[in-house]
Amino acid sequence: MFKFNTEQKVYQIGKVQVGGQPGELPTFLIGSIFWLGQKMVQDANKGIFDAKEAEAIINKMETLRDLTGVPFALDVVGTTEEAFSKYIPFVADHTDAPIMLDAMSPKTRMAGAEIIKNAGLQDRCIYNSFYKGVSKAEAAKVKECGITASIVLADNPKDNSLEGKMQVLEEALALAKEGGITKPLIDTAIPAFEPDMGTAVRAIPKIKEKYGHPTGLGTGNVVTTMGWVKAHVPKEFRLGTRTATNAIMQTLGANWLMFGPAEQSDYVFPAVAIVDAYVASAMGDLDIRPLHEQHPIYKIFL
Repeated sequence: MFKFNTEQKVYQIGKVQVGGQPGELPTFLIGSIFWLGQKMVQDANKGIFDAKEAEAIINKMETLRDLTGVPFALDVVGTTEEAFSKYIPFVADHTDAPIMLDAMSPKTRMAGAEIIKNAGLQDRCIYNSFYKGVSKAEAAKVKECGITASIVLADNPKDNSLEGKMQVLEEALALAKEGGITKPLIDTAIPAFEPDMGTAVRAIPKIKEKYGHPTGLGTGNVVTTMGWVKAHVPKEFRLGTRTATNAIMQTLGANWLMFGPAEQSDYVFPAVAIVDAYVASAMGDLDIRPLHEQHPIYKIFL
């Protein structure tokens, strides 16, 4: 393991701390709920869903959090403002975990931000996301709503090299600052529907060393879109390949991971906790200690 020379920032989002040197804090997990195609979502546009199933998913994540010491947020995926108006209050009423506001449409994201503001949930919210090309209007809306935490994408569709990512990140961070974001969570951005994660992995320590912000990425689609795995590995054994993907990111310094559907938390939380414990153990040789006693190392080794 390695210690970064740059001061590593720790941000408070709701009741969760995220960031720091490897070994100081557990990996912050973000699982998606109400995603398009999820069986419990009966009408994505109207936000009609099976409340008992949604509650069961949330309760499972809370149980795993308590068991492992690994904190989480729920990535609430909304297709319309009407859907967000139902999803956000439901999640807020059933857990104290942070809420990520996630929509493809900027208009829908901004509507979601207004719902967050009216519900007084700004301190628990993570906006998804700021990136090169976000409009001034969207940045102004986020600032007006008082949301201070956001994913900031190092995504450069024209140049996926490390240098390309670093170039767009400067602009994305400037836009986020303009939007009132004081707690950026940098996403090193694996290209959508491509198994090429090499550059995104290399970018984790590079970005953390330069900026000190909490850094991570979405690992949910890496293996599921890989043709070789789909052709040769039965579904019941693909969990191992996904777990390996998360572990690679953790050992390279990732502070947070968006792991995909929240239903997968059964195997994600324990695996992440094991890696967190070993990372913390290794960092002891570099005089780095966990910042609190809920760290997985105290659950697993004591």
